[in-house]
Amino acid sequence: MSEPLLVATGVRKWFMSGDERVTPVDGIDLAVHAGEIVLITGPSGSGKTTLLQLLVGFQRPDEGDVSWPGGGDTPSWSAVAVVPQSLGLLDELTAAENVALPLLARPDGVARDAAARVAMALTAVDAGALADRLVGETSLGQQQRIAVARALVGHPLVIVADELTSHQDGDHAREVLQALQTAAQRGAACLIAGHDPLLATVATRVLHLQSGRLAS
Repeated sequence: MSEPLLVATGVRKWFMSGDERVTPVDGIDLAVHAGEIVLITGPSGSGKTTLLQLLVGFQRPDEGDVSWPGGGDTPSWSAVAVVPQSLGLLDELTAAENVALPLLARPDGVARDAAARVAMALTAVDAGALADRLVGETSLGQQQRIAVARALVGHPLVIVADELTSHQDGDHAREVLQALQTAAQRGAACLIAGHDPLLATVATRVLHLQSGRLAS
């Protein structure tokens, strides 16, 4: 098997609640390889979102290390793409403009093909008709698909997604997951967290998070 693209070693995060120390992520070791779709399940409050935020650099671990393609203290956003629960879209931009943002931020000339790449990414998640619509004028489910397209458009090496089908009906959920599978087939390492039973149908590995610890 190839070298892993996303690695967590002994990652731990805690906070104080009164006099009690709460540890939502408690010593996680994890490696995700190219072509994998790793699913993290677990009850609400088990630490899934905190773990994902640590793995993409949104939070710093109190103990342990996370490494991404290219090294460095924070991930390169041309190499690592995220679909957070909050989605993080800009309401004042169109769907196409939101999806194009990762391309425009890259120094490698990818932006020259931005229009074609954006159109393909939106079409892959059945959001092509939304290209010229302001995000603030779209539904939550449509916004989630736009956020998925934004994550996929630059063909990142690592994709991390939190509940990426939570606002989709069955047909749209399957389209989103097909787009994720296509990314994995291109060699992306995909890490997803969520409760949707459909997620397990595309996962190559399923891990369970309970009280901040992982089990297969």
